[in-house]
Amino acid sequence: MTAGKTDRPAAGHILRYVYLFEEEQRRGRDEGVKERFVVVVGVEGSRYLVAAITTKGEGRKNAIVVPDEIARAAGLVPGSAIVVSEFNRFTWPGFDIRPLMKQPGYIAGRLPPRFTAKIIDAIAAWRAAPVDRD
Repeated sequence: MTAGKTDRPAAGHILRYVYLFEEEQRRGRDEGVKERFVVVVGVEGSRYLVAAITTKGEGRKNAIVVPDEIARAAGLVPGSAIVVSEFNRFTWPGFDIRPLMKQPGYIAGRLPPRFTAKIIDAIAAWRAAPVDRD
């Protein structure tokens, strides 16, 4: 984490983050395998909820494919999908957030509000429990 002022993300913002999947945690890991894009799906004061974005989610029942035009506008690879069956929760800024390499700050892009609402509704439908990262 670098020092200095940073914009606080909001729902729909895309960040770089070391996401810990629930399956990885069950196998005893306390840190995710790699950095990946995530989307902010909730903010509760300084607590953030993020869902993983994957390029291997198409056809998975627990993922919603990001339409190609939305993916390109948000800086994602076409065919990306958002996993809606789980999410991570952490206190901003947290140890797992990563600064962007090509620009200052942490916000890599943004999903449109209607699509973000669709993702949040899908997570609520799964009744997913968070993986706490603090």
